[in-house]
Amino acid sequence: MSNKPPVIDVESTVTGTDLNDLKDPVKIKAAIENATEPPSETSEEAIARLAQLHPVEYDRRREDEADKLEIRVATLDSLVLKKRDEFAAAKAGGDGITTAVEPWPDSVNGDEVLNQVVANFNRYTVLPDGAADAMALWAAHTHCINAFMHSPRLNIKSPEKGCGKTTARDVVALHVPRPLPTENMSTAVLFRIIEKSQPTVLADEYDTWLRDNEELRGMLNAGHKRGGQALRCEGDSHEVRAFKVYAPVVLCGIGTLPGTLHDRSIVVSLVRARPGEVQQRLDSRRTAAEQETCRKLARWVKDNYSAIEAREPALPTGAYNRVADNWRPLFAIAEVVGGAWPARASAAYTKLTSHDDTNTQGIRITLLADIRDILTSGLLTRISSADLCKRLVELEEQPWPEYGKGKPISQNQLSRLLRPFDIQPRNIKVDGKSPKGYHAEDFADAFSRYLPVPGDSNRYPATEAVNTGENGTLHPLPGLNGSGLEKPKSPNVYAGGSGVAVQNPVEHVEEAV
Repeated sequence: MSNKPPVIDVESTVTGTDLNDLKDPVKIKAAIENATEPPSETSEEAIARLAQLHPVEYDRRREDEADKLEIRVATLDSLVLKKRDEFAAAKAGGDGITTAVEPWPDSVNGDEVLNQVVANFNRYTVLPDGAADAMALWAAHTHCINAFMHSPRLNIKSPEKGCGKTTARDVVALHVPRPLPTENMSTAVLFRIIEKSQPTVLADEYDTWLRDNEELRGMLNAGHKRGGQALRCEGDSHEVRAFKVYAPVVLCGIGTLPGTLHDRSIVVSLVRARPGEVQQRLDSRRTAAEQETCRKLARWVKDNYSAIEAREPALPTGAYNRVADNWRPLFAIAEVVGGAWPARASAAYTKLTSHDDTNTQGIRITLLADIRDILTSGLLTRISSADLCKRLVELEEQPWPEYGKGKPISQNQLSRLLRPFDIQPRNIKVDGKSPKGYHAEDFADAFSRYLPVPGDSNRYPATEAVNTGENGTLHPLPGLNGSGLEKPKSPNVYAGGSGVAVQNPVEHVEEAV
């Protein structure tokens, strides 16, 4: 065996070494080892490596590893724990806050699983007719939200506490992906969590925190439509970043949502259950059966995603604009399920879009509808602002008795609400005086444009283009005669002391009252 040392290409191996060191074999060896040593790992890589160790093994190494990274052991522990949480969330398909749903391993029948969801809602809550079917379809839509252009907000409301809103929300949470229950939230939290994982937001007690938060309301409005986003500046350079805000949302609270959110919602109105009406109390510790149903629902949606996405469902006559946007996902799913579900969806639509729920088209449309009812029921040709406000306040189920922060609607508030319709108060003759008020003909154009003919099955459609397809076409509503009012036969009307003038329905002779 040769005892000659190996030939070393010193120039290529120790490039950059002081040439005087090449005479020292020890230094030559050290230079070779340093030149061939693999690059050291970054701090982030070291933390990721340590986070994957068994806790016992990590405990043995933590002090030495902290020394290598030149940080305190407590700091290393915190970083490793955070990294473990990130790994666990990624494995579960979540974000560390919400949890994804693992679809059922076997194929399922859509009719059967939706019926089970309906049974779960009816078991734990007392709902109005049609609500359980609508809520089951809504839950199904959360599993395929990106198949739709819009995601309706599910508004679970009641007139008072103790009506089961929170229970209803908790049952919904058992059937949706990535449920995120909350009793409050900031705008920054909302758009960041949606950007990160698109959870199903389940917000309770909105009456205590939402009404006066215009920025948050705007964010929830934007999230109603796919592509909605929040623009924010980030970092020292103030670089503009877009955050996605499209996500399914449940809003629970006392009273009606603000108009713009109400307009984007499917509304379920609860009442307090009588003794014995609730079949079973929800025990959040024992929900294995409901979680299984959720997994089966996720599996059915996964198997039928393409069919759902391509479906152009037939919508009820009168489902215009946002009402159509809100219900289209539910009708699409119902048609893909087939069987009795299209008819059940239609029945739910009819029952939940109650003609008495005038707020579905916003506060101004509600006001127009109520004014038309007041004028036509009394055959009035003119009315003073004071008397109109008084009659509006007498409508106890409407917002007018407490419109102004708990106080009755004022004449100034009435005027501001009507101004966008180009309706303004003017001097009218009442009992020898000239108070501010309105002639019935002042409303004729707005009634014909924004309200359908009295007796129409859809009492309060919007006036934008009707959603008849991808592009939509405009279907104009009736003119003056269709508004429910006719111009007075005579412009010179005598009005008595009540502040209103009426027209005799038979002889068309106006008389004072």
